[in-house]
Amino acid sequence: MDKIALKYKRWTYLIPALVLFLSLFINCSRKAGNYASLDSSNSYVGTQACQSCHKKITESYLQTGMGKSMYRPSKDNVIESFGAHDIVYDSALNFYYAAQWKGEDFFVREFRIENADTLHDRWEKIDYVVGSGHQTRSYLLERDGYIYEAPITWYVNKKVWDLSPGYDINNSRFDREIGLTCMACHTGHVDYVEESKNRYRYISEGIDCEKCHGPGATHIEKINAGQMIDVGMEIDYTIVNPAKLPIQKQFDICQQCHLQGTNVLKDGKFMADFRPGMLLNDLGDVFVEKDPDQNAFGIASHAQRLQMADCFTQSNGELTCTSCHDPHKSISVTEEDVYIKQCQSCHQAGKEKLCAENETLLLEMKGNCISCHMPSGGTSDIPHVSFHDHFIRVVQRGDSLSSGEVKGIIQLVCATDSQVSSEGLAKAWLDYFETQNRATHFEKEVESRLNQLSNYDQARFYFLKSEKDPRFLSKAKQKLDLIPEEELTPLSSFLDAEIAEAEGNFASAHKIYLNLYKQNGERWDAGLKAGTNLLKARPGDAGVLAEAEALFMELQQKKSFDLRVKNNLAFISLNRRDFRKTERLLVSILKKDPDNQTALRNMAFLQGILGNGLQQKLYQERLQKADLN
Repeated sequence: MDKIALKYKRWTYLIPALVLFLSLFINCSRKAGNYASLDSSNSYVGTQACQSCHKKITESYLQTGMGKSMYRPSKDNVIESFGAHDIVYDSALNFYYAAQWKGEDFFVREFRIENADTLHDRWEKIDYVVGSGHQTRSYLLERDGYIYEAPITWYVNKKVWDLSPGYDINNSRFDREIGLTCMACHTGHVDYVEESKNRYRYISEGIDCEKCHGPGATHIEKINAGQMIDVGMEIDYTIVNPAKLPIQKQFDICQQCHLQGTNVLKDGKFMADFRPGMLLNDLGDVFVEKDPDQNAFGIASHAQRLQMADCFTQSNGELTCTSCHDPHKSISVTEEDVYIKQCQSCHQAGKEKLCAENETLLLEMKGNCISCHMPSGGTSDIPHVSFHDHFIRVVQRGDSLSSGEVKGIIQLVCATDSQVSSEGLAKAWLDYFETQNRATHFEKEVESRLNQLSNYDQARFYFLKSEKDPRFLSKAKQKLDLIPEEELTPLSSFLDAEIAEAEGNFASAHKIYLNLYKQNGERWDAGLKAGTNLLKARPGDAGVLAEAEALFMELQQKKSFDLRVKNNLAFISLNRRDFRKTERLLVSILKKDPDNQTALRNMAFLQGILGNGLQQKLYQERLQKADLN
């Protein structure tokens, strides 16, 4: 009996110890970042699901710039001007633009005037407004689920209409595709159709609660089941409270949008995959432009600029974005003293001299630290805006932040990882060269790092160079041929087809493009190129016309508005001598795009066949004018 009692007594000590060990193990696991947010099965529920428990804070948040970042047009929310002089003129393309309401619908109008006659008049209905109205408002249109940007923007500070950012360099009119990277920073959750470029099944209106707190389904499920957690005593791992995260993860929640640059993603990753509790470099690295002029900054560089400041580096991780900005409260109703008091919490009399400026200026500025140490200025990437530079410092007299112009040869630096690989930097330069600037300086930056790039990326670089010198096509092909078959991807196959097409090997290009399209019907561009290369490979073949027509009709069902498909269908009808159908298609194209050179050329040819010499001459003259543009 004594031995049994002793054994039992040992168990009475062992069980509580085991329970304590398991409790510590579970808590330690949670502290390692085991948030429900990171579970891919945890789904998004939307802001409305948060309101029943967090009504007051949700109502306040919905009035912030983030809460009003994207929405449907409404006459109840008009801040723009619609007078007779609110017209934007693009002198390069000779188009005028104006915004206008028709009943409850909002439109952007594109028109052309010559000798007091309106030669072209196109109206496109706007489906989404982007921007809270604090700095800008831009406009999106939805066509068959595909999202595009309108060519004009309302700039709030100057109260003017002007071309949208980038349109002064390349006015893509109503055809700028809004991809996932762009869309993800103006909305909460989107259901994006992969490989479609810009098609969405669902778009949330405005940046929602879950953008910063993570998907809420698990949190709501636990609350409804009565599994409440005292957040004053421990962390609730069913939902992310950013304030409880390590400093870099806090910054990355903000930097998922407030850090724009060249993204070098890991295989199979998108920046839109980011969930609170992650690090951005779990998905890839972001490279930003570093200009020799320290006063130059971009519209989304707030967090990056803040981390350059001594205030940040000397704060031991205590200074974050939310030290000054309450994400649940609009800056329009935040008293200016809030920001000044935050400065004075460290810089106060008794600790150090409060300010070295002369008393006259201090009185004039009313003790406003922000106006001197975070001056407002234009940005290097968006016109007509003014932002406080978050690089807190003593700004030297004479420094100008008003122009926002880049004043030197930029370099790329990684903003998300201090130990970035040489391959990552090489890929960043290649992406920058391809998408941002084809200048010789940037081409040389890529060339100096070619050996750090994969065979696919080297092939991509040589293909870009072939635009100026076709001799580089063979080098691009050689690099692609070095990729083992098991490592081929849709991207490398698409590039292979582009090289074949550029070399005039249309039959081979058609085969590769068609295979890519059949593998995934969302690769719409591959389908389009398959059809055009088929027509080039066997011109005049009656069987080819039927095969190509079937493909183009299928593509038209997905994008009924696309003028490239209509042009190809018009070409097929012309070759079949169905002149009535040809003319109808060409007229519909030129109504949308009066300078469409393919349509003008075919229309001039058609009028010649029909014996309409005067009409033929008119279309030829229009073609010459379009060619000059």
